[in-house]
Amino acid sequence: MSRAQLSQVRSRARREALLAAAIELFAEGGARAVTHRAVAARAGLPPATTTYYFASIDELVREALATHLAGWIEVLEALADIDLDPSIDLASTSDFVQSVFATRSPEKAGTELAIYLAAARDPELTATAAEALQALEDLALRTLERLGIAGAHDLAPQVVALIAGSALRRQSAQYDDAEEARLLTLAIRHLVTSHVSATGTESRS
Repeated sequence: MSRAQLSQVRSRARREALLAAAIELFAEGGARAVTHRAVAARAGLPPATTTYYFASIDELVREALATHLAGWIEVLEALADIDLDPSIDLASTSDFVQSVFATRSPEKAGTELAIYLAAARDPELTATAAEALQALEDLALRTLERLGIAGAHDLAPQVVALIAGSALRRQSAQYDDAEEARLLTLAIRHLVTSHVSATGTESRS
């Protein structure tokens, strides 16, 4: 690797470290916690580093949010390509939902909600926020179609709405994860059953 290439790699690594630090601070204290000095300190870099890479703190926050959402979209798109057993019974998915909750604490879910809302409110990130939501709906759509549910295109956004509602409710710790998983699974099952009944179709679930 040439000296110029090595310099580019180091520069890219520093920039990525700043973006990661900005997201960590945002998660801990919101946009007010993201300052030039705090971001540089969290990234382990000199105080003036942020101003070298970003014209303003707003630009830094905006790019950090956009980068985080882009990573989220990649994960959702990858999940949509995973094969699903079409014989799965929606009534027996509570344990699976609970296992997902185990890897996504209420705090982490709350951070994701805050990041999404901040991006959605920024005119320059609205399209990216919409793309992230669409990726989640596409994942729901692919899952429903693999379960043999007809007319899933209209159903997928409703399932996502239930998931978002569950994420909001977890912030209050009203129920433990086992009960929240049961309630979410039950709500989705009722929604799917109602949809199948209304459309006169049958599913394999």
